[in-house]
Amino acid sequence: MAYLELFVLTWGVYPRRVLIYLHEKGLLNSPHIKITPVTISATAEMTAPGKPKGTVPILALPDGTFIKQSVAILDYFEDICDNPQEQWQKELAAAAKPSIRGSSARERASTRELLALADEATAFFGFACHKGSKLFAALEPINPTAAGLAMASTKKNLRLLEAYYEDRFEGGESGVESITIADCVLFSLLQFAKELYARDLVADPEFPNLKRFYGASKERDSARISEDFYPLEIKELACVWLG
Repeated sequence: MAYLELFVLTWGVYPRRVLIYLHEKGLLNSPHIKITPVTISATAEMTAPGKPKGTVPILALPDGTFIKQSVAILDYFEDICDNPQEQWQKELAAAAKPSIRGSSARERASTRELLALADEATAFFGFACHKGSKLFAALEPINPTAAGLAMASTKKNLRLLEAYYEDRFEGGESGVESITIADCVLFSLLQFAKELYARDLVADPEFPNLKRFYGASKERDSARISEDFYPLEIKELACVWLG
């Protein structure tokens, strides 16, 4: 029986981080989690039976309430796996891999540092897309200057993240390095930017550690995508930058 229902747009940057996490956690195919893809209406609303209004991801809980922010959803899964109370939570935790927030206070603090930077970088990049990509030209005013400033802020956060990935993912083989929830969030951004918007955020020589991270992570089972993963009609517009 599915006690939780996760509403997603499978190729969206925020739902993608949760789906990558669930795969890495060993919970993607859990019988306790129902994953429901949404459809996008003519008015750009995301709809699915039982889904409340709003963007995805949204996690429906057994008590009828919802968690509507991706980072909060990641924390919820980690919390119930670390300290399960109800029987279904104990069954979920038994099937899950160990904590990927960290096993000590210091490790968890480091993960939260990276998570905050990666989450903020995602927000900056999203704003850059809205102001600079042809995908949004018919929906809102385009402002190449604002897009450039937002992209610069994205890169600023990536510079801060670069140092954290020193000595990580050096083996080059998928599955060797343990992954954290911050890694899931950062990879989702880098893949989304490169594969949908044609912006390789770690191409610059100043990002050797992040480039290594991306190269190793994209080979993990949780990260692999097909050539038609992103809708063609969306991709054709998204990759055109104006101004």
